[in-house]
Amino acid sequence: MNIAHDDRLALLKAHNDLKTILQTIWDCQDIWMSDVGKLESLYCDLHRILKFVPKEDEDGRRMTYADWVLAEEDAD
Repeated sequence: MNIAHDDRLALLKAHNDLKTILQTIWDCQDIWMSDVGKLESLYCDLHRILKFVPKEDEDGRRMTYADWVLAEEDAD
């Protein structure tokens, strides 16, 4: 798997945001609402860059509540 440089930079920023968020949680036993937005952005970056997709049921409906899978596995 090749990950583009821009995608690696996005993941690096997400990693550093996650590190800061976790440090705040550990220090304050609290989380800022702005951190929730950063976590959601990290979630979206991970499934966009690494091609994670929700499983589909027998009728082809996306099961977003279930564990996600690799896009190439879902095609099987």
